[in-house]
Amino acid sequence: GGSGAGGGGAGGGGDALCPTTISFVPPAGATAPRVPGEWQGFDLATAPAMSGPDANGAFTATVLLPPGLHAYKLVYQDAGGGTQWILDPSQGRRKYVGGVENSAVKVRDCNLPTLAVKSTKALRVAAGQGSFTADLTYVDGADTSGADVLGYEVTLLEQGTPKPLVAPQVTVSPAGDVLVSLAGLADGKYRVTLRPRSKSGRVGEPIHLPFWIEAEPFSWSDAVVYMVLTDRYRDGDPSNNAPPTPGADARGDWRGGDLAGLTQSIEEGELDKLGIRAIWLTPFQTNPEGSFFAADGVHKVTGYHGYWPVKAREVDPRLGGPEALRALVKAAHAHGIRILQDYVVNHVHSEHEYFQSHPEWFRTGCVCGTANCDWTQKALECLFADYMPDINHSVPEANARFVEDAVWWLDEFDLDGLRVDAVKHVEEVATRNLSVEVRETFEKAGTHYFLMGETAMGWNDCGDPCNDENYGTIARYIGPFGLDGQFDFVLYHGVSYRTFAYGDKGMLHADYWTRHGLEKWPKGAIMTPYIGSHDTPRFVSLADYADGDRGIPGNQWDNTAVAPTDALPYERMRVAMAWLLALPGAPLMYYGDEYGQWGGADPNNRLMWRPESGLSAEEKATLSFVRKLGAARQAIPALRRGDYASLGATEDTLVIGRKIPGGSAAIVALTRAGAAAPMTVDVTTTLGLAAGTVLNDAMGGPSVTVPAGGMLTLTVPAKSAIVLAP
Repeated sequence: GGSGAGGGGAGGGGDALCPTTISFVPPAGATAPRVPGEWQGFDLATAPAMSGPDANGAFTATVLLPPGLHAYKLVYQDAGGGTQWILDPSQGRRKYVGGVENSAVKVRDCNLPTLAVKSTKALRVAAGQGSFTADLTYVDGADTSGADVLGYEVTLLEQGTPKPLVAPQVTVSPAGDVLVSLAGLADGKYRVTLRPRSKSGRVGEPIHLPFWIEAEPFSWSDAVVYMVLTDRYRDGDPSNNAPPTPGADARGDWRGGDLAGLTQSIEEGELDKLGIRAIWLTPFQTNPEGSFFAADGVHKVTGYHGYWPVKAREVDPRLGGPEALRALVKAAHAHGIRILQDYVVNHVHSEHEYFQSHPEWFRTGCVCGTANCDWTQKALECLFADYMPDINHSVPEANARFVEDAVWWLDEFDLDGLRVDAVKHVEEVATRNLSVEVRETFEKAGTHYFLMGETAMGWNDCGDPCNDENYGTIARYIGPFGLDGQFDFVLYHGVSYRTFAYGDKGMLHADYWTRHGLEKWPKGAIMTPYIGSHDTPRFVSLADYADGDRGIPGNQWDNTAVAPTDALPYERMRVAMAWLLALPGAPLMYYGDEYGQWGGADPNNRLMWRPESGLSAEEKATLSFVRKLGAARQAIPALRRGDYASLGATEDTLVIGRKIPGGSAAIVALTRAGAAAPMTVDVTTTLGLAAGTVLNDAMGGPSVTVPAGGMLTLTVPAKSAIVLAP
């Protein structure tokens, strides 16, 4: 009970208050719904009463508010006569007032004209024959002066270059309505941006309509996501290389990788061969010049990784600056590859311009993991290091600025989504307000901008409900008002290394926990399974030390992992990659994992990427194998979009089915056994594969034919995999 919110107005601009309607379907037995808000100090006695119900059971109230973000609560009398204050379940945005969380409504400036999108459609008949149409209706500003049809701005962003659109590609009716009609478009990403103008001279906010022309409409479940730690990937432009940083350990210093290097790999087809459809770029905002103590308090490292931003809207010149990022995005889009920006919402570096100008936006206090500063209990307030102030998203101005900056990056560089860092260490308002703003700004033409989160959790080797906290913490940030999905930490700790690197658990275990997790995640979530990242020891090194001192890959500075000397770790890597790329979601491939890069914990898991010419025989064999897997996933729709089906498992061998409901199917069978493994599985009952169907092995093995009765016998090569599809 109680509003728990203080008073105070919510500033705004413009010269007219804007009518704003709030709707609410109260629970059964509830009466007297009201909407107290910060505009009237959350005073219940004067809170606007809601009228209704309508045919859908909804009550509404309309209040006059200036443009801006306004906090409110919903209040009703329950059946027992009690007064209930609740957050609005139908509202995405949140805002803190007086340290208390409220729902919030964003009031657009009704003084400005705008355009309402009636319909959009992108089509591709053949290569070079794409088209796009859009129908938009003019909505006048509060002064009702009408549309200045000659004052509209309409531009097309094509291959990274903006150009104005004119008749007949765009027509504006006397009433101000707009029709856009584009034809003859090559494959790639485009964006139409419109700004209406009223006769009183007011210019509306831009309306963004991003769209893709491509042979098959893309879904984020199609994406194998390639994570690139840019400074450690490839040096494409030595002219921007930083000199050695005084005091820094060379292993934690800048190494010369840059955006131009990744652009070269894209243009050479390196990522196409792997079936990559999206790239997660580590943060590219400018980081500090100096070196700072690592967690051990002994070694000094730099911000080569990007997670210590000092500038809000600047591409680090050591990575190539803004033009290198534009060139990268242009090259990626030409290959049908999406770009995700790693966006840091938990902290900045102490040299950050915002910390210098607005220290009240940040918390400074105890360091996570030190005495009386538990990572979980102090998750929202502890610092990752004493030089990393914690962003306080309960300060509305701070939250608004970081949301605005994210939208600026997506807009300015035509990016395709965000990987949101350290989600559980920020108030939920951070991901909610970010998500709603991105959706409203960029998704009016139906192109989905992907928001993937990182909420680090673990796994417990026990039955339900003992992992519910792990699943629930990750899942709470996913949904219509939040993220599309998150990294599957539970599967990583439960299966990825335990089954495939260590061999402690078998394929039955892997199959069980895969299915278990798929049942736990919210409906529609696109999760990201992985076997390695910049925060874990390299998979190959975990496998290399599995039968020896397993602690060595976890060492950061002394007694660290070295290159494997036998084939076993690479064999285990190949089987693990076959499993990973058979899973639903948007699986992650950490740069170098395509060939089995070795290395222990950070910074040793961040060695420079090596081209094919610099690989060992086992690494080349791994690269060839992973390329076949990636190509198969891209070529076979069921491997990307099909439901997961368990066809059969032993301790050493697993047969996975993927089935699109009412559509095609595929089979991935993998074994860690030292000899060829036969498996007989039913492919008709579960996958609907009819007798006589010929299944071809995308890995190059022999074809097989579904027999009468559907019981298909497969032979999986030792320590390998097959990928079968019609």
